Amino acid sequence: MTTRPPRLGTLTGLRFFGALAVVLCHLGAQFTNAASLTVLTGYGYLGVSFFFMLSGFVLTWSANGVPAPRRFLWARFSRVWPLQFLLTLVAFTVLAAQEQLPGTLGHVAEALLLQAWSPQQGVYFGGNGVSWSLSCEMFFYLLFPFVVGPLRRLRRRGLAITASVTLAIMAVAPLLASAMGTSESLSYWLFYIFPPYRFGEFLLGMLLARAMVLGLRIPAPAGTALVAAAGVGGLTWVMTSFTVRTGIPFVRPLVALLAIPFFAALLCSSATRDTQPGGWWLGSAPLRRLGDWSFALYLIHAPAMVFTDRFGWWDNPGGPLGLAYLLAFLALVLAASAALHYLVEKPVEGRLRRIPVGKQRRRQFWRHLPAA
Repeated sequence: MTTRPPRLGTLTGLRFFGALAVVLCHLGAQFTNAASLTVLTGYGYLGVSFFFMLSGFVLTWSANGVPAPRRFLWARFSRVWPLQFLLTLVAFTVLAAQEQLPGTLGHVAEALLLQAWSPQQGVYFGGNGVSWSLSCEMFFYLLFPFVVGPLRRLRRRGLAITASVTLAIMAVAPLLASAMGTSESLSYWLFYIFPPYRFGEFLLGMLLARAMVLGLRIPAPAGTALVAAAGVGGLTWVMTSFTVRTGIPFVRPLVALLAIPFFAALLCSSATRDTQPGGWWLGSAPLRRLGDWSFALYLIHAPAMVFTDRFGWWDNPGGPLGLAYLLAFLALVLAASAALHYLVEKPVEGRLRRIPVGKQRRRQFWRHLPAA
């Protein structure tokens, strides 16, 4: 008989902050004239790395067995596709005059979540550009049933070796590409968009979850989580100060590699705290609700930005007025995210999941599979 793993409410709440970081990455420069704040919010793309690690962690933590591949992939497709397709359709129709449209093949690729496999920026950022990360996620989901089985046979030493090799590949690959004279645009695609490279972050999340299943626990988890979060903030501030002073941004693969240890500590300490009695504010009901809305927030903020541009929202005034505009926009997209979550995302996912796909095996796994 399998045992249901504890629900990781804190990680649900943390999803909101990951989504908010991405939102600020895209919007920060539109509301402030301060160079330091513009650069600081620009590093918000780290939220995507956190999401990829979180996704691998949660799916592995909740897996009581090796899932049937077709059923698993359908469950994940049901989770991510309906809302992204709706907002892609909005981008291709209502916002067509303002959006960067990728052409017929690009339209098909985005509808099928295959756009990240194209090195053409007009394709992987076409339509609702943020959905490129879902293209990566679908690749991760495709591999998950085949990776989680061998991973379950690893013990602590094997997990450490696998994590070390993964990090080494993620560090060496961009260096080799640079030494070979790879163009800046191709390097950007290979090491920020390309699904096989980004799978490294998902795999690291899987390895961390497996280590916790084997008994890893973090001492003083609440304090460690806050220190890890402060570490991410400190890292981005150091990079911001350097960029403002020199005009040289840190390359994205390096930024992710520097942040991964902090994200690992944050995930493991938060999960450790969730296995202990009593609650804490990061796992509180309001934050969990914001975490539930975070997927819709991630997908809607870019189309909302394009739509409100029609009304002159992006004539950046800076200062307190710019901050007021930013807060008003965040309130608007949060309200829209809540509506989309309850009216579209959850009901459509529920209907799709009821469609029989593959053999109805390992029901325990599916019953307890949370959103990642």
